[in-house]
Amino acid sequence: MKIGIISDIHGNAEALQAVLKELKNVDKIVCLGDIVGYGADPVFCIEKIRELEIPCLKGNHEAAVTGELDLGYFNEDARLSALWTRKQLKEHILAYLSGLNRRITICQDVLGVHGSPRQPLWEYILDEQTAEEIFSYFDFQIYFVGHSHIAGYFTFHRKNKVVQYVSASRGAEVVIKRDHSYIINCGSVGQPRDRNSQASFAIFDTEQLIVHIIRIDYPIARAQDKINRANLPGFLAERLSMGI
Repeated sequence: MKIGIISDIHGNAEALQAVLKELKNVDKIVCLGDIVGYGADPVFCIEKIRELEIPCLKGNHEAAVTGELDLGYFNEDARLSALWTRKQLKEHILAYLSGLNRRITICQDVLGVHGSPRQPLWEYILDEQTAEEIFSYFDFQIYFVGHSHIAGYFTFHRKNKVVQYVSASRGAEVVIKRDHSYIINCGSVGQPRDRNSQASFAIFDTEQLIVHIIRIDYPIARAQDKINRANLPGFLAERLSMGI
């Protein structure tokens, strides 16, 4: 089975459509949250996820839009974006976002969450110390995560307890070893922050036990134009071409 793993679409219809085109032959797709926020097409992105019946988790931006998280935790651009997004969404869409789960079992011993197993909506796994704590506290072979918008993965050798990190800013092939555990960040579909502006996603081949983290181009200028025409903060458009 081949499973597409996507996360952090952030209202970017152009990036989402490009990624879904690449995933047209997989057996299923899972979304790790943050369909909304920052971008100018939240309704399109939500409806596309629902139309394709893609299981989706709740991210911190869904929680911001529905009122579950205080907007005081967000920076000014994110707050303004959340308020704008909330105005675009009808009640039935807000109800859908409110009802999203925080964790998902993708297949046996393979789990998914937006932030981290400890704090599904909010914790970033950015360093080896945090990753080591997660590996020590939770029993799993693979945890797929999003949230940071930075593609890469942590490995944990179960015997010698060594944690290592590998960047996937240019893509990666992760060969799953039975004596290791993994925290794999598939990166962001709609707003990458690893200085590569290409959309990022993953495909997990459950038979070959290989995860491919893939980067692809999409029409960034079109997404930027929509953000500007919606009068959202200008930096949200600028950062798309910089990958920050």
